[in-house]
Amino acid sequence: MNRVVYVVSDLHLGSGMLPDGTPDPLEDFTAGEDFARFLATIGTGGEPVELVIAGDFLEVPQTLPEVGLASPADHVGCTEGESLRRVKVILGQSPEIASGHPEVFAALRRFMVEGNSVTIIVGNHDIDMLWGEVWAAIFDTIYPPGAAGDLRLYEFCYSVGDGPQGRVYIEHGQEHDKANRTGDRMCMPFTLDDMGVRRLKRCWGTLFVEKVYNELERDRWFIDNVKPIPKVIKLGLRNDFRFTATALGLIATFLLTSGLPPIFGGGSGVLGASAEATSLTADAMALAIPDDDLRAHIQAELNDPAFRTEFEQAIQGVDPATMVAALSGAVIPMSLGDVSSEMMVLGGFGAAAEDDYRKAARAVLENDLTVGTVIMGHTHSPIDGYTSPINTPDGREGYYFNSGTWTRHLKEQDRDYTWTEVSDLANYTASNTYIKLEPQADGSYKPTLINWGSTETLR
Repeated sequence: MNRVVYVVSDLHLGSGMLPDGTPDPLEDFTAGEDFARFLATIGTGGEPVELVIAGDFLEVPQTLPEVGLASPADHVGCTEGESLRRVKVILGQSPEIASGHPEVFAALRRFMVEGNSVTIIVGNHDIDMLWGEVWAAIFDTIYPPGAAGDLRLYEFCYSVGDGPQGRVYIEHGQEHDKANRTGDRMCMPFTLDDMGVRRLKRCWGTLFVEKVYNELERDRWFIDNVKPIPKVIKLGLRNDFRFTATALGLIATFLLTSGLPPIFGGGSGVLGASAEATSLTADAMALAIPDDDLRAHIQAELNDPAFRTEFEQAIQGVDPATMVAALSGAVIPMSLGDVSSEMMVLGGFGAAAEDDYRKAARAVLENDLTVGTVIMGHTHSPIDGYTSPINTPDGREGYYFNSGTWTRHLKEQDRDYTWTEVSDLANYTASNTYIKLEPQADGSYKPTLINWGSTETLR
């Protein structure tokens, strides 16, 4: 019989503690001791088990933030050496910079010493693991030589089970999010910059984290604990943030071109460094923005010469042909209102609405008759698939689960939150959810969503 499998996601391990003993303000993971106890509990039951980390294990864009700012172009990220520097901090191998999370990696190593296996799926925040040297450093830290279990890395998805039905398909889910998808299922994560240097591709979400969020989060700790990014922008624009011209330029560009496949264009890309300076004016871009609040805000700010100069600089990398296509109506521009409202709405445990993630899960179930359950992460909102089954045209019943997160999140996942409530620490908790997959006699798996630290499931 197949072994028991445990699925977690979205740990977002970052820099940890600074040398002076204070937390790095960009660190979101504080559950190190809980996670170590979790591994010790599930990994010492006698029979070997498997742990699947379904994306965003590491929080690379918020580690050594100066690295992201130094990239030569918006559409490219780290070199292999830069990614390795960042990941070594997270591993705890650069204590002069920050502590990282050596206790987590030591716990994973002990978990493997017991004969258990670890499978890691790449997410949008740790695409750096696809570099050979980066994965080698992680592998050497976690894998005890001669261990009976396996330590494996998957670039996009992973399946559990070998039965004729009831198998489980697992992916992170970023490809169903316009701001964070790469458009290639992570199979082509690298590109060359103008100097011919090989670098990671950088999606808009990562760009925004590295150019905007990392600065804002130092004063507003909560903004990275609420997903998705456009929701926070919408609320912040109306209630708090005075976004920089650079940030607003990035937002405007994204909204106007996000419907073009892929987001970063054909050739050099929407934000490619090799594009010639566009002749399109800042006023034309602002006028085309479909979101009323954002358009009015930018148009008002453009009256300030300093703001106008910075805004125009921010849009200089836009490929003229791409922007002309966007402004001519070739695509319908995306509005912040498409994904947000005055209130903050996070995913509920049932997720009955047919959002992009559930639609993608339905497609997997319909295209592969052997799959009975689809699991994703990314949104940080745990979903118990039993509360809203997916019925396929051929009469089968399938399930879409979300494994949630081990970082702080708003306590009530099925209600609206105002900006004031979002900024109040009292409204946050860490549920540390995971999914237990129990093998059945017919080769299928039975999924259960569980809150670590509680004997109660979330059903």
